[in-house]
Amino acid sequence: MCGRCELSAQGRFESLGIPVRKGGLMGCVVGPNGHGGEALYFNFNQLSGLLFLVQVDPDTGQARQFNAPQGPGAWALLVGPDEKIYLGTWDGALILRFDPQQPEKGLEVVGKPSPTEDYLWQFDVGKDARLYACTYPNAKLVRFDPKTGTMEDLGRMHASEMYARSLAVGPNGKVYVGIGTEKGDLVVFDPATGQHRGILPKGLRGAKGWSTVSVSRRSDGRVYAEFGPNLMRLDDESPVIIERAPERPPLKLRDGREVVAFGRGTFSLKDPRTGQIVERAFKYESAGDHIFMVGVGPSNCVYGSTAMPLEVFRHDPRSGRSAHLGGMPGGEVYSMLEHEQNLYLCYYGGAVMNLYNPAKPFWKFGAGAECNPISFGGVGDGHLRPRAMIHGPDGLIYIGSAPPYGELGGALGVWDPKQNKTIENYRHLVTNQSITSLAWEPRSGLILGGSGNYGGGGTRPAEQEARFFAFDPKKKGKVFEASLVPGAVKYPATCAARGKVFTTVGDKLLVFDPQAMKVVRTVKLPGAQLDISLGQHRSGKLVGLTAKSVYFLDVNRGEVVHSAEAPVPVNCGFALVDDAVYFGSKAELWRYWLPQLDVNTEQVKTK
Repeated sequence: MCGRCELSAQGRFESLGIPVRKGGLMGCVVGPNGHGGEALYFNFNQLSGLLFLVQVDPDTGQARQFNAPQGPGAWALLVGPDEKIYLGTWDGALILRFDPQQPEKGLEVVGKPSPTEDYLWQFDVGKDARLYACTYPNAKLVRFDPKTGTMEDLGRMHASEMYARSLAVGPNGKVYVGIGTEKGDLVVFDPATGQHRGILPKGLRGAKGWSTVSVSRRSDGRVYAEFGPNLMRLDDESPVIIERAPERPPLKLRDGREVVAFGRGTFSLKDPRTGQIVERAFKYESAGDHIFMVGVGPSNCVYGSTAMPLEVFRHDPRSGRSAHLGGMPGGEVYSMLEHEQNLYLCYYGGAVMNLYNPAKPFWKFGAGAECNPISFGGVGDGHLRPRAMIHGPDGLIYIGSAPPYGELGGALGVWDPKQNKTIENYRHLVTNQSITSLAWEPRSGLILGGSGNYGGGGTRPAEQEARFFAFDPKKKGKVFEASLVPGAVKYPATCAARGKVFTTVGDKLLVFDPQAMKVVRTVKLPGAQLDISLGQHRSGKLVGLTAKSVYFLDVNRGEVVHSAEAPVPVNCGFALVDDAVYFGSKAELWRYWLPQLDVNTEQVKTK
């Protein structure tokens, strides 16, 4: 038995430990080391804990780690005009500061420049020696003065958009802000007047697929903006369309050496005089990577994905061992599915499909035939977050997704494992909504599922409530759609068993008859249902997860016959192997041994 164990009534909860300890690298800057020299500063997130900053000697790789008192991660990272290191967090929009001359103070919380904001995306230093940052969810610009400690909320840069995603200060001292994600805009803020206005050329507005403007300062010191295929040079307040722009300035030390590569524990320095590249390593301690989902893979092993960074792990229930397999370039795997002793892994962003063969003793991500997993690219239009993936009729795989940023209307994709490509795709299967759960019911031959009434990031729902639907693979179209529960936001988990379909809304489980196309029973759950965490055990009963508990439902009786409150938060699922259910709690993998239940059906043995 691994880790700590908790008894609950007849079942048993057991910790299987932390499978991945990599840390999510957010960025690197060159800054003062506090002793007249320079250091590299690496910014790491920990979704299940607190972010940390690693100060590294570029000549030796010797490292010192400074853990933050608040904040799981920071997108914004900058060396301030006072030669201190600043970070801007998400999940709080805090400004943190590290003083290289006073390392004993560690990372300090300076404050929160706007009470309404959750993210600080980027920093830049103004001509007035103040720090500017752009925000989410109200697309604001905020300002901090390192000399006086004054913080200012400069207000919304756009009346309706949610993302002020990038910013850069020009040679004229004006601040340029890239806006998204629905329509996109380019805004200039003048510190001298305190005024801002949109300056995106009218002919560029509203083009399909252009949702966010990105701004950056290049090696010539000027600011450039990108919007769709358009590249613009920002001459004061008059954007000029151009074909090319200088590269972004390289990360350099004072002696001219360039940081040509960096990663989670490594960096490479190039000497411009000789062209020689030296690679060095550094060490740090991670509290563990946040588990985003778990599922069942080949040989009844449990597979899981962490989030930011996306790392894949495997737990073998027979040996009791966990193995960290490797990473992929996305944010996290949203869905996985075993197929003929291989494992499909579909990740955010772009709903990129990959196939892993556990029989091969290596992990090498790429698109070539020699790679494992092999990446096949995106599933198709309308797919960004592929939350649901199931087997359907004729050996095909069905994938349901939320749409890209700034867009409404997800999609249902049909993937052919023989060709390893999408052969059908249905955008807006549920108008303006995301697809959140799917199940194939063999007796009726239908694919049934639920939606979420929301769209991609930066959008607002256009529909009042989520819908439940039935899709006929033979007719290649939707044959039923209804709101089963008034006001429902989403149907997070759906499962088919014994001719019925079981779907969930909040703390309700609905028994749906696909022949009559109606709900025949509603069951109260011990809490709000967790995403993709409902399945049928070999005994015939259903097992599901809420945010706090495991429950057991008898299909014939249509009622919950057992529930057990977990000793830790249940953050994600869902793997049902033999007589245990597996779930993630922050960075930790947990198992619940299912109890023996005498309910006039096949019994499940307690381990």
